[in-house]
Amino acid sequence: MQANDAYVPQTPIEGVLHAFTRIGRRLKSKAPGDTIDHSAHVLLFVLRCNGALRLSDLAAKMELDASTTSRHVRAMEQAGLVRRSADPDDGRAFRVELTERGIEEWEAAAKRRTALLAQAMEGWTDEDIVTFERLMTRFAEGVTTIVDARGGDPRAWADKGWAIAARQNTEENVESTR
Repeated sequence: MQANDAYVPQTPIEGVLHAFTRIGRRLKSKAPGDTIDHSAHVLLFVLRCNGALRLSDLAAKMELDASTTSRHVRAMEQAGLVRRSADPDDGRAFRVELTERGIEEWEAAAKRRTALLAQAMEGWTDEDIVTFERLMTRFAEGVTTIVDARGGDPRAWADKGWAIAARQNTEENVESTR
């Protein structure tokens, strides 16, 4: 039994939220061959896309607080996936950057996740995949624009009513299955 078997989306938008929750849970879990967890994968991804970053910039891009990011960096540093280097603009500060091993680990994990997505879309036409990518990108840009326009902490989106609505709908849906 899955954790969400009792949940029946009542609208297409609830269906999208339900699908994202199901996909997110699975993409966050370790896959066979993974040696790092999801949070480490995100940290490596941000560094892979941006290059060396100050801890504060890394935390902002990961949408985490500095202390949480610092713990992730320490763990990745101990694993030999990142290293600290002097910030050329400020000798008192440091930047976090990927090591060769970190690049290799991220690339291997990304290949496994890409293979999973390709397998999930097996049988889809090229046109279906292009359309899905276009719509997902459009959707991601829309969510990002809304959250960024709110200002403040981008992690606070759940405080804007989503969590309450999801909780109410889940409780109603669970009640309706009893």
